[in-house]
Amino acid sequence: MKILNRFRPGSKPLQADPAKQFSNTHPCIFLLRHGQIRGHETRRFIGQTDVPLDETGVTQALFWKNAFAKVQFDQIYSSNLSRCRDTAALICPGKKIHIDERLNEINMGTWDGESFDHIKKTSPHLFLQRGEQMDSFQPPKGESFNDLKTRVAPFFEEREQTLHSPTLVVTHSGVIRVMICHYLGMAPQQLFDVKLGYSHLFLLGNSQP
Repeated sequence: MKILNRFRPGSKPLQADPAKQFSNTHPCIFLLRHGQIRGHETRRFIGQTDVPLDETGVTQALFWKNAFAKVQFDQIYSSNLSRCRDTAALICPGKKIHIDERLNEINMGTWDGESFDHIKKTSPHLFLQRGEQMDSFQPPKGESFNDLKTRVAPFFEEREQTLHSPTLVVTHSGVIRVMICHYLGMAPQQLFDVKLGYSHLFLLGNSQP
């Protein structure tokens, strides 16, 4: 599986001719991060805490709805968390969305929902350890990014084996980062070198459309 292209909401190449860019006959995965969430202004460990989209997040989803208007998705998959389910439902209203909990964001354990500043103050040594061992560090009662990859990689392997037409996958930044690192052959410690904002799209396939 190769990364064919990446886009953000409002990107000019996508707006120019989405029907040409995304052929209904070309097997590819539209790997999309959910839209912007409420409270995003504060840096928090938001893993499996269920936080809704904000107004901007809804607008971002509606942008993709319009951009994908001529794309006939064979399957639509989403994380079980509402920010992904709602993004998928806004993009493809009335269509069946397959919920797969393997696509859920990394489990941050007791840190989930807490601000970076709070963890720095209450667990400074663990916070430092996380920065030094980004791939293998597990917060208390949580997952490491290595654990996350073990959870999500089988989902993408299954999609590759059955990929015959465009498939939409709406998930989270952690999931996307570990898989992009995998496809690019990057070391797991480099996962935060993969820059992506809310509602960023990666197009995955076996060849250039």
